[in-house]
Amino acid sequence: MKCVSIIGGDNRNLILSNLLKEEGYTVFRFGLGTEEKSMEECIKESNFIITATPFSLDAENIYSPLVDKKINIQKFIDLIHNKTIIAGSISEEYINKFSCNGNRVVDIMKDNNLVIKNTIPTAEGVVKIIIENTNITINDSNIAILGFGRVGKRLAKVLNGMGANIFCLDTKKEEVANIERCGYNILKDIYKELTSMDVIVNTVPKQILGKNEINSINKSTLIIDVSSKPGGVDFEYANQNGYNVIHALGLPGKIAPVTSAKYIKEIVENLIV
Repeated sequence: MKCVSIIGGDNRNLILSNLLKEEGYTVFRFGLGTEEKSMEECIKESNFIITATPFSLDAENIYSPLVDKKINIQKFIDLIHNKTIIAGSISEEYINKFSCNGNRVVDIMKDNNLVIKNTIPTAEGVVKIIIENTNITINDSNIAILGFGRVGKRLAKVLNGMGANIFCLDTKKEEVANIERCGYNILKDIYKELTSMDVIVNTVPKQILGKNEINSINKSTLIIDVSSKPGGVDFEYANQNGYNVIHALGLPGKIAPVTSAKYIKEIVENLIV
């Protein structure tokens, strides 16, 4: 009988646990608000341990927003030996620590199919954030997208389809060519051109908007960062100076947890054969 344990995570993992049960899996859960066994028992019961995406937000505890009790990462590492650990956006530091105990670590956010599929709920999530946090229509608004990778491309397509004026920035020559080919505006002078933006969306997981760049942005502009921690915005400076900035982490799990859980289920089933 196929058996998995799910420890921590958000609604995606809770839904995933039910989807796997429907497929005939034996599923043990901890850190999802439906505790049936202790963490130690869950680890003992299965060779496949599914945990959170992202793995952690604070570098100390497993991301587990459905419960009040924290799940300490070091304790988790100490308990696991010779297992397959399935997580998302897990740092090399933790991968190495798990590996020292004979574990195999699978980072699902390195699965190209999942990353591509996740761009859909991410783009829809950005649309939701814009609607809820501005008093203008997306149609005819000026929206800058920083980074023209998978997420940037999907965002540009969705927002362009809603009538926005799209301005894109990327440092790669081939992506700059792609921006032009798609008919979007190319951001050439970030300091001057960001001044006229209604919304700025960063998709790059390294700092793009530091103090100097932020100072060139109007305080009425909505800044959304969908990149993983630490993100691409100097959040401390932006918040201290009254800018409207939102770090929108884990949008697929917040906007479309059922769909996202189905994506993850596909990966899990391919691993457990």
